[in-house]
Amino acid sequence: MRVLVKDVMTRTVIRLQKDWTIKKVVQLFLDRVIDGAPVINEKGMVIGIFTKTHLLRAFDMPLDTRIEDLMTKNVIPINENMLVEEALSIPVGRLPVVNEEGLMVGWLTRTDLANAFLDQYQSAIGGLESILDSLPDPVISIDRLGVISFFNQVAAELYGLERDEVIGSKINIEIKDYWGLLEVARTGQTRLGIDSAVKGVRFRVDVIPVMRQENLMGAMAILRQV
Repeated sequence: MRVLVKDVMTRTVIRLQKDWTIKKVVQLFLDRVIDGAPVINEKGMVIGIFTKTHLLRAFDMPLDTRIEDLMTKNVIPINENMLVEEALSIPVGRLPVVNEEGLMVGWLTRTDLANAFLDQYQSAIGGLESILDSLPDPVISIDRLGVISFFNQVAAELYGLERDEVIGSKINIEIKDYWGLLEVARTGQTRLGIDSAVKGVRFRVDVIPVMRQENLMGAMAILRQV
């Protein structure tokens, strides 16, 4: 799914004027509980960024000093239609977002980016679970501690258990680890074609490691009826 900057950016942004004084901005930062904001000109275009770091550098300066004299001027604005992945590669904590006319329409922070990728990840996981749930074979997944993280409906019917009661619990007397799930979850070594019987039904079981970005997260057993 293509996610654009405008889909995740913060739209309600405090905008500063270049002729504002340190005193005025200090009070604004305190009142709004923010630590940085863009500086715009009379046309609404971004010309700088002013943060608490600038305030610290101005510790011994007169309070009527204009922020134009202190702000960062080499600003990197990004277009609202840029892909989030592209914005992530820019090594700046705060990025002003502009439209096609160059006018500021939002503010993108690392928090916004993190939330965007979390949403994508959760959506992807939800989609994967839907696919596994639709399989005609029982599927059971555990984490590296042996806690059941996935138990599809077919597995629930096979064992005569409620899914909500099983997920989040450790493998127990009802769901014996016949197939070395724990070993695979801890070693990452795949085990295929294991002959097994559950509730009098014979299965051939494949146990595979569950990986996330090359990190071993657990193991999954897929039971195929013989």
